[in-house]
Amino acid sequence: MMRETHGKWWQSGLVLVAAATFAIAFKGIFARLIYQYGVPVDTVLIWRFFLAVPLFWIVARWLTRGQPPVRLSPRQWFLCALTGALFFVSAWCDFHAIAALGASVSRMVLYLFPALLMVIQAAEQRRLPGAAQLAVFAVAWTGIALLLLPGWHGGTLSLAGLLYGFGAATCYAVFWRISQSLTVPLGSVRFNQFSNSFTLLFMAAFLLPNTPATELAVSAPAFAWILVLVVFSTVLPFFLLFEGLRRADAAEAGVVAMFGPVVTISAAMLVFPDERLGPLQWLGAALILASIGALKLVKSRRSETAGLSPSN
Repeated sequence: MMRETHGKWWQSGLVLVAAATFAIAFKGIFARLIYQYGVPVDTVLIWRFFLAVPLFWIVARWLTRGQPPVRLSPRQWFLCALTGALFFVSAWCDFHAIAALGASVSRMVLYLFPALLMVIQAAEQRRLPGAAQLAVFAVAWTGIALLLLPGWHGGTLSLAGLLYGFGAATCYAVFWRISQSLTVPLGSVRFNQFSNSFTLLFMAAFLLPNTPATELAVSAPAFAWILVLVVFSTVLPFFLLFEGLRRADAAEAGVVAMFGPVVTISAAMLVFPDERLGPLQWLGAALILASIGALKLVKSRRSETAGLSPSN
């Protein structure tokens, strides 16, 4: 990614990253508002991607106008399809986790994906993570344990909900790892354009045939919230985020992005009366956020040592 190095160039970039983080953090809020109208999870996912992917193509064509077309190799097509499948499974698990656990706790579980990514990279390199990384991982899981102690309110704790949440985090971590090999040759805009198109194909293949037409016919208020979810928490933040990352330092942008769960929790407590966290749960949330920030700093230092820019 290109970065400016003079003046206060980072300010505008971090503002864009903050705006994208703020918008993405509302995904769980909008999903719960849609669920209140009796819309099934699969119906929300189908409408979300059937509406979002055409917008991705339109905006991507506009952003890449004048640039030469990119020809993908068979391996790149396969990896785009694989990342599309991973994002489909991650999104499916994530929306089921929101329905089962509520907006707050489901976001906390999902935001363990940086720690899971650390485990994946350690397995690839066939070595244990360093002491600092292990400490970050331990703190994150301690935070999850505190978050699930008695005194939590909002949603219903269930094994299925937790498995959905961890499934979403795991698939997203693998998706992020594989995407690193594609964003450089394709560019972040084109990669997500192709990858999300495959996600839509998987949605159409696996969800649409099993969804009755009566479930696809949602009410006008529910459809309005789906449109808000698509524009405000899907398409818009994607382009804001990658434009912000193009302008800003990646490590600084990562620190800004880690406040996403805090936004979700704060908004959930304002919108939904049943979304409340006790003192121990807030401590757990703080530990998780602190561990995510520490993990990004550890990755940043290791990347600087190796002469590389950290990924987000």
